[in-house]
Amino acid sequence: MNRACECGAPISAQRVAFSEGEVDFRQCTQCGLLFREVFPTPDELHAIYQQAYEEEKIASGGTNQESGAFATQSYADFIQDLARQPAHARVLDFGAGSGELVAALRDRSIEAEGLEFAEEARRFCLEHRGISLLSDFKALPSGRYGVITMVEVIEHLTELQPTLRELCRLMEPGGTLLVTTPNRLGLRARSEKGHWREATKKFHLFLFDRRSLRQHLEKAGFTQVRQVRFSPLQRPGFKFWLAARLPQMLGVGGTLCMTATKERRP
Repeated sequence: MNRACECGAPISAQRVAFSEGEVDFRQCTQCGLLFREVFPTPDELHAIYQQAYEEEKIASGGTNQESGAFATQSYADFIQDLARQPAHARVLDFGAGSGELVAALRDRSIEAEGLEFAEEARRFCLEHRGISLLSDFKALPSGRYGVITMVEVIEHLTELQPTLRELCRLMEPGGTLLVTTPNRLGLRARSEKGHWREATKKFHLFLFDRRSLRQHLEKAGFTQVRQVRFSPLQRPGFKFWLAARLPQMLGVGGTLCMTATKERRP
């Protein structure tokens, strides 16, 4: 049975996304979102993340889940500017992995917390960084955070709209959400189609373009959704700077980076 798109479009408004490679992706013709027809089971996802977050892989940077030291510092610099907008904003890194970004933010004297569902990643963070990550958000009070970050996380969500609505609840009015995710209309994605690296990762359940990401953020209650054309760099050096900035300038970069806000009360 086909899965309905979370934008509310009927199942009839779907088509097969790829003719080869990851052929289980469907595209919603109304919002443009790509999603797997059949999600991995909770046990399958648990096994994937358990293997990814083995202690040796975290220590060596081989989790295939985290951004790496240079990118982490780039994101921390960017988030530091966001956290200054609501003065002394509390930050939540949703999908914090082993807590590398939370640690980088705290090193900048930012009040930062992280939430991570993978037990192995939380354990590593506590043992090696001395930071206790949250494991659930449902008991957290509304309006707790001035900034919420989702760095390469939204494509992993098993419940897209319910999770986004919960994050909107946790954000204080006027706060900022930062989202990054692979761009399904990026240059490499366009050329490789169903063989695109990001599509072949079985834990990637959704693939977004700018239009679909904007629509789903707005549906969850966020406003003022804006694309960050020149997102934080992932690697050092002029060659990578050029390789990243030129596609971004042309609108075909590999990463979508967007900010959104929660409307202030009248």
